[in-house]
Amino acid sequence: MGYFDDDGFLDEHIIKNRSVLKPEYKPEKLEERDEELEEYVKLLRPLLKGWDLDNIFLYGHSGVGKTVATRTLLPDLRDTAEEQDINVDLLEINCSSANTSYQSTIELINEARSPEYPLTTLNLDKPELSKTGYPAEQVYEELFDDLNEAADNIILILDEVNTLGSDSELLYQLTRSQTMHKLEAELCIIGISNDFNFRDDLPARVKDTLCETELHFPAYEQNDLVSILSRRAEQAFYDGSTESGVIELCAALASRDRGSARQAIRLLRKAAELAENQAVETDNLDSITEQHVRDAEEIIERKLVTTGIRNLTTHRKYVLLAVTNLAAQGNTPAQTRDIYEYYQTVAREFGRDPLTRRGAHEHLLEMCDNGILKNVNRDQRGRGRPNKYKLDTPLETVIDALEQEEDGEIDNLDDLRNQADRQTRLGE
Repeated sequence: MGYFDDDGFLDEHIIKNRSVLKPEYKPEKLEERDEELEEYVKLLRPLLKGWDLDNIFLYGHSGVGKTVATRTLLPDLRDTAEEQDINVDLLEINCSSANTSYQSTIELINEARSPEYPLTTLNLDKPELSKTGYPAEQVYEELFDDLNEAADNIILILDEVNTLGSDSELLYQLTRSQTMHKLEAELCIIGISNDFNFRDDLPARVKDTLCETELHFPAYEQNDLVSILSRRAEQAFYDGSTESGVIELCAALASRDRGSARQAIRLLRKAAELAENQAVETDNLDSITEQHVRDAEEIIERKLVTTGIRNLTTHRKYVLLAVTNLAAQGNTPAQTRDIYEYYQTVAREFGRDPLTRRGAHEHLLEMCDNGILKNVNRDQRGRGRPNKYKLDTPLETVIDALEQEEDGEIDNLDDLRNQADRQTRLGE
């Protein structure tokens, strides 16, 4: 008997169409974002009269529709512009895979030469650049040489542009390209940011030349998420496959966190998979229950945090290790200055030069957005209360994940575990 001979899985249980719950699934219409789409259209449509576009920066937490809106509108804009004999090229990258202006510039060059992102229309017949080994000046010259082979209008989409942190050289080079006679085409930058304060930390020389318009995507409200999930469930599941309250619970959990549709859909999908497997194995279940949702939440959070920690960049890992040490001592929530002081010690212990305080703070903000840390004074920002950070996941989970990170630099944190145990006993 083969491993797959039991055909119980092939029976109709709960999931009818799994694809509509995938992260890459694109609905025919961006859901619950009519107002934002209308504003976005107003910012883009001047191109159809041959006018220059302002740079546009989209702000909002992950999963609230910024990237989907961009990928929905820009192909339509390009098609309509071509009907008016206005040529447009699109070039898209995600800056989180690079983290520096230098690396992001090479990413732009290689994307123009060998496209991977869905919006990119450039496809130059040139060899890709290696990610290191070139002077910065040469890299920027290569980029502008490539862009000068594009259409008369170019729209650059820089997703997660906030991961560049205070390294703003790419933005400066782009905004000065026409003034410095490096680029002949009209250029529009669309920056997509998870950090609402990203612009505040840019140098004055970049702010002065960026001339951008901001568009904010607020977190989805619970009712919005219920509506989105209900439509997905109609397509994904057989009739009667969700118990009363399941959709509402998924929406409530997601809205309580970051109001992310992506998060809510991921939760519903995992709950459905748990229910489907149980139905196959026991043959006495035909619906998703609230307990499946609770179990799914625990599995997802543990996996996301563990994976995220294991893949941290070097200095982000050091910042997290500093917070973890403070947590083990019972000294969190901690202010940025205290974390930075500890981080400097950690970085030097590993033989690295510490980042500036601003650079370290960028890493704190990013780990808050990823659910690894929490800023306990986040809602009081700008009211004179200092930022204070703590772990937003169990200490033992963080320690285990740091020990399993990919480069093996941190291999034993038993002393940290013992310190945490002593602190727990003292608090009892």
